[in-house]
Amino acid sequence: MKKSISYFIERAADWLFRRRSSALIVFRTGAALLAITLVGSWAVSFSYSDAARTLVFGYQSSSTTQIILNIGFVVGIWVTALGAVWEYQRYRDERKRNDKKKTVVIEQRGLVDTSDSPLFEFIKNKCAWQVDPIVQDIRERVTENVISRPDLALAKVNNLKVSLAEKTAQSAASDISIAYGGVFPVPFTFYTGYLLDDESRITLYDWDRDVSDWRVLDEDDDGEKFKVEQPSECGKSVVLAVSVSYPVDRQSIDSIFTGLPVHYLSLPTLDRNNHWSKVKQDRLSGEFLEYCKKLLGLGVEHIHLVIASQNSIAFRFGQSYDKRNLPSVSVYQYERHQAFRYPWGIQIPHEDGKNVEVVKTIFKHVA
Repeated sequence: MKKSISYFIERAADWLFRRRSSALIVFRTGAALLAITLVGSWAVSFSYSDAARTLVFGYQSSSTTQIILNIGFVVGIWVTALGAVWEYQRYRDERKRNDKKKTVVIEQRGLVDTSDSPLFEFIKNKCAWQVDPIVQDIRERVTENVISRPDLALAKVNNLKVSLAEKTAQSAASDISIAYGGVFPVPFTFYTGYLLDDESRITLYDWDRDVSDWRVLDEDDDGEKFKVEQPSECGKSVVLAVSVSYPVDRQSIDSIFTGLPVHYLSLPTLDRNNHWSKVKQDRLSGEFLEYCKKLLGLGVEHIHLVIASQNSIAFRFGQSYDKRNLPSVSVYQYERHQAFRYPWGIQIPHEDGKNVEVVKTIFKHVA
């Protein structure tokens, strides 16, 4: 019983004070007018006395004032009723719209255990409509933060489009939105963005390591642009190394990608919290796309891509990569504590009939 009363009070307080709409503004205005007229129509009397003196204060409104108060009382009732009916109609229409809407939440778990704070629950608490999760968990393939079977993890990512189609098959495209977040190896994250490039209305979230929770990209653009280091020579295959959160390992790049020209894109400030602006991410992905187009113009046919960035940045770069016009691409994983610090990558060919596959650099240098 106490819980029911508490729930009713909380809901009433939420409806009366916290919710925002034009209808509720009208309702609250009418309620305030009613309260004022009711208080104003009372006769006010106050008295105070002690051994030495007696103080009496009294007020009774005149007939003219009472007429004004009566008019205000009637208007207050009418405005309150109008606001209540309007809000009910608005709420009913909103419920009808929300019954059709659906947000599909894609969460990829790999390098950090986020299962105690699933992205699905984080978004569900902020939505009034249906939220449907797709969770891709490859942690059983991760031993001491090293991915032991990237080929099996790739198979899971390849199933994403099928899983997404199943979740959205019964809904109109206008009623569907997609949320994405993860803590995943860079090659898989880039490839996920590459797969979902034609999906509209994707909202990106990232894992905030400082508070161990999810966060939307809600900061302002700081205006930083990529600094470019371009070698004098070029070839049909090149390395493009992008530094956002940390510097790429230049020594390992030189030792593994022997003989290939290396192009560097680096932000002036490398920081793990420099990515919380959607505008900045959109702009940087545009710069990345334009540089890849420049490489295409120089005759490059394949790009070996090395990225040191946050998860959402890698996803956004994958989204922006034009699979129809740009060179084919391989994206590499960095393992700091291994002898070969870029031991494998995902090769994404553009030729018909060829499949995306995991390529290992331990057994052969890329040439």
